[in-house]
Amino acid sequence: MPDYYFFLSYARGDDRDSVRTFFNDLSAEVRTYAGLPTTQVVGFLDVEMQVGEEWARTLVSALGNCRTFVALISPRYLISEPCGREWTLFSERLDTLEQKDPAADPPPLIPLLWLPPPRLPAAIEARQYLNHGMPEAYSRTGLRQIIRLARYRDDYLEMLARLAQQIVEVATSERPVPTRPSTLPFEQVRSAFHDAGRPALPGSGPVAQVEFIIAAPARSDLDALHLPGLERDPQFYGELPEHWAPYRPHLTSPIADRAQQVALEHQFQALVTDLDSPHGRFGADRDTAERIVVLLVDLWVTGLTRHRSALARFDEAGTDEEPARAAAVLVPAGHDDEQTQANLTQLIAALGQVFGRQMNARLGASFRSAILSPQSFDADLGVILERSRNRMFRTNTVRRPLPGRSGQRPILRGP
Repeated sequence: MPDYYFFLSYARGDDRDSVRTFFNDLSAEVRTYAGLPTTQVVGFLDVEMQVGEEWARTLVSALGNCRTFVALISPRYLISEPCGREWTLFSERLDTLEQKDPAADPPPLIPLLWLPPPRLPAAIEARQYLNHGMPEAYSRTGLRQIIRLARYRDDYLEMLARLAQQIVEVATSERPVPTRPSTLPFEQVRSAFHDAGRPALPGSGPVAQVEFIIAAPARSDLDALHLPGLERDPQFYGELPEHWAPYRPHLTSPIADRAQQVALEHQFQALVTDLDSPHGRFGADRDTAERIVVLLVDLWVTGLTRHRSALARFDEAGTDEEPARAAAVLVPAGHDDEQTQANLTQLIAALGQVFGRQMNARLGASFRSAILSPQSFDADLGVILERSRNRMFRTNTVRRPLPGRSGQRPILRGP
């Protein structure tokens, strides 16, 4: 196992290209300050590895031997159990060092704001430090934006240099972090960010919530599909409506998973239901004051009688007096789905028969039809979530403050 100068911990889905750029740039700076050959591997980044026992052993070994631990903190990072386990494994090694040397400085555990969350779990707050000399944009927008925006290039280069100096200083210290191979399989390690299996959500108080209602058939419903002259390919469906994956084969995961990821990036708590579930039935007595509802519609669902009725009820409920229940409608229709694209005009017309009010009143605002790609879906959903959040802020006048000091972002010590 290589003796890594640093382990870069990040959440899958947090802009992998920017993470890779940061890793490569930081590795180059560490080699420069350590006087190492340009070909020497100095950092560990789990970006290409596959899940499995061999992957877990390699990961645990790197965590048990790396000299510093750099964590890219984001809302997604805080709900990721693997990230919480990585933090636990290194912080346990750090506890051993601090028992011997309580004043260890600079610290081997380096949390950096990648995408600033509203608040931090206790495990990170306990290691919260000031970022002396960091650009103002870092605490406001996070490291991800500093990498992406050219106007912060000088700040980014200065930050890389200072971070590399810190890593090399820790790595060459006379009192390094003790190596500590884990005796537990990785999946059995306790996450530092979860309590009894529940994530420490990156928000508090009255958190913005979004409910995604999936209006799609399950695979078993396809035999009852009644659309004149049309039959549906079952490859896009699963045992539940929530398994609907409209962007296959390009994207095999369900659209519900994609929607939850986008919601998390915009700091929303997400709930997924379907038209058959109690939560997905409109007109129910439920608290919608701070809940945004987004209906994800498969164009083929209008061929099912009970789903047509549910959509008609949603159409009737989508009035200006009930904006929280009819925040948005998104209709994914993958460009690789030849069957849908060949019959698109007929399918949209069928949707309009049961959903005409919504389509006419909200087209271009919060009704997005025939979304061809996952990237377009991400962008459309992101815009809708932010617009809905702004509407909530305007209409909800009473807000409970977040715990802690008012008006402050979490600030972590970096280089």
